[in-house]
Amino acid sequence: MELRDYHVHLERGPYTIEWMKRFLEEGAKRCVKEVGFSEHCYRFIQAKHLWRSSGSRGKWHEERATEDIEWYIDVVEKAKSEGLPVKLGIEVDYIPEWEGEIRDFVLKYPFDYVIGSVHWLGDFGFDNPDYIREWEIRDVYETHKEYFGVLVKAIESDIFDIIAHIDVIKVFGHVTVKDLTPVYEKVAAAMRRADVCAEISTAGIRKPVGEIYPSPAIMSHLKKYEIPVMINSDAHRPEDVGRDFGRALEYVKSYGFNRLCYFEKRKRLQYKI
Repeated sequence: MELRDYHVHLERGPYTIEWMKRFLEEGAKRCVKEVGFSEHCYRFIQAKHLWRSSGSRGKWHEERATEDIEWYIDVVEKAKSEGLPVKLGIEVDYIPEWEGEIRDFVLKYPFDYVIGSVHWLGDFGFDNPDYIREWEIRDVYETHKEYFGVLVKAIESDIFDIIAHIDVIKVFGHVTVKDLTPVYEKVAAAMRRADVCAEISTAGIRKPVGEIYPSPAIMSHLKKYEIPVMINSDAHRPEDVGRDFGRALEYVKSYGFNRLCYFEKRKRLQYKI
């Protein structure tokens, strides 16, 4: 079976074709026929304004916005022109107060697909080890509800093609004993209305939580609403491209999914598994 991996980050190396080939070579070992590069938007100088705040979020992004998005786009497009099986994507953090500016930014560039994700609740980077101590003073249930509330806004924004690691809020193993079923229902219903693709991410296996995103409870709701899905690795290094895809394939098949998504110039297509 030939697979695709559309959540891959180049950030630990240079924006060069040689570095991209490393990801392709490793992916090929796991039957990944096409790699979509989806660099974090916050890396780009042109996107600094999308995360501005008077608190730590603004400072964190200011320090990391060091790259030129035009260079990133040029090198991926050059790889395409040379016949390499790559796609141009981007992962964009959704910040509710800057929704309009995020939309305008995304529309400026020729992406094949846009991944939407939530990593911040105000100035709390909940999945960032730098902020892990804040979990000690937070109500886990209320934080989960807050996260999924922002995620629904991201889904409803009509900015994104793919919603990444839907329950990344669990990354450090924080779970709530209170029932989140109504919240999951709302997320899946919003995805159906927005007609977006849900990412099944193997990255969670490599994190402290040690399991795929999303959870079985969320997967049941994705199937109930017949949400299209794709499997991604969220690789930040070549050796993680396609990692644990065999496990993810069994996972999605166990819920009755038999197709996965891919994209071409923001158009969603599917292939059988």
